[in-house]
Amino acid sequence: MKQSIFTVLFFAIGILFIFMEMFGSPTFFYLALGVKALIMPTLMIYYHTEVRGRYTVYHRLMMIGFFFSWLGDVLLQFSNSGMELFFKAETFFLFGLAAFLFTQIFYTIAFNIPKGKNKIFTTRIYQLILILIYGFLLLWLLYNKLGDYKIPVIVYAIVIHLMLASALNRHGKVNGVSYMLVAIGAILFIASDSMIAINRFLEKFDFARILIMSTYILAQYLISIGSLRQDCENLHE
Repeated sequence: MKQSIFTVLFFAIGILFIFMEMFGSPTFFYLALGVKALIMPTLMIYYHTEVRGRYTVYHRLMMIGFFFSWLGDVLLQFSNSGMELFFKAETFFLFGLAAFLFTQIFYTIAFNIPKGKNKIFTTRIYQLILILIYGFLLLWLLYNKLGDYKIPVIVYAIVIHLMLASALNRHGKVNGVSYMLVAIGAILFIASDSMIAINRFLEKFDFARILIMSTYILAQYLISIGSLRQDCENLHE
């Protein structure tokens, strides 16, 4: 599958789901769920075709991360619907959070595989400081609103910010295109999950679901394409 075809298909599915979120009614829940459940498998199929026959540990870890993202997508859709099938909506949310926690863990491990200097602890330490400040401020803002979710949300926040730090720490270890795509994707992932937390625990805001899904879909696309570009010749700076 050519990247152009994949890109059109991937974003078409994503836009269709967002459209259904905007104008769909609860009676179309299963149809919307089916569309959402196609987002990550489409990405995984393309990723597999690109690395088939040359799987590395990095690519295997990314594929596992993609799988847990798919699982999280499905579980959070049940949570967002408010439907209580087998479990309460709150339980689906926790399961979805756990699935994405595994996504962030596998992404973090993968991003740390490339060898080289860990510039985020030396010449680019300002990036680490900014990550820590943002994470602290977000948790400080949400803390009193989290209730029984305090521990799960704090653990997830720590891990996803570690994922971002690992993505930024790839600087100089991989070629510039791969670095930028993955770094921007990781930032968008943080943005998407931050909006989920704010909308759920602090204050609901207009077009939340649209913004959350738009940034999430673009984040996964950039992370996957950037990971594929990592196989190109490294251009160390």
